[in-house]
Amino acid sequence: MAKKSQGSSRKARREAHIQRQRRQRILIIGLVIGGLIIALGLGFMIRQARTPEVADVILPDSLAGPADADGKAWGPADAPVVIEEFSDFQ
Repeated sequence: MAKKSQGSSRKARREAHIQRQRRQRILIIGLVIGGLIIALGLGFMIRQARTPEVADVILPDSLAGPADADGKAWGPADAPVVIEEFSDFQ
């Protein structure tokens, strides 16, 4: 004797079960991706908060040369100088 149908066929129940599994998978994947985006955003914000401001950068007092430099020389006037001359006598 044939088995009576219990409201829906086995094939229909199986397809409904597969659809529920797909929806659950999509939901889980969406939650994981959303969590990753939130974690990356928080990490970026924390990194930006820890980055020093421009005011925190220490600059030298002056980038100018010494007061006795006239633009042609730099250093003491009595410093020893060695001049080496190279020439080509052809």
